[in-house]
Amino acid sequence: MTVRIMRPAAVPALFAVLLLPACSHTAAPAPPVATLSFCGSDPESMPTVVEVVCNTDDITARNLVWHGWGKSAATARGTAVVDLCAYEDCHTGSYGDVPITLIASKITDCAKNTREYSTLRYVFPDGSPWQGIPANVSASGFISAPDRPLPPADQTVGLTCA
Repeated sequence: MTVRIMRPAAVPALFAVLLLPACSHTAAPAPPVATLSFCGSDPESMPTVVEVVCNTDDITARNLVWHGWGKSAATARGTAVVDLCAYEDCHTGSYGDVPITLIASKITDCAKNTREYSTLRYVFPDGSPWQGIPANVSASGFISAPDRPLPPADQTVGLTCA
């Protein structure tokens, strides 16, 4: 069995390599991580559930998995629970699950040195769950809630700082 002995010159070199990271300059502090506030919620980083249209249960995105969080645009894929009767005259609602993609964008500076996404766009990759409902439908005569909010025609929701 052979035993190797470290050469005396190798010890100072190894010592210098180990101390080098300790002597390096500290990096500038990272900017605050972006968050998302929706429908009056507290700001969250990469929420797994988002109520897409406030004050209704027409579209709730669940099981969201985000990519690119903190960048100028972050994308999530998940499942939307939608009220299939939201724009028709069925009194109790009928809920279904459909794939949904959310795109959060336009990071804005908010109070207390926070940064939040200010725009949320939603897309149903398999097409709208409300087939045949025109984008400009009016909710003024609904039995359950006259003048209830409807999803925006362009599928973009403006968000405000919390």
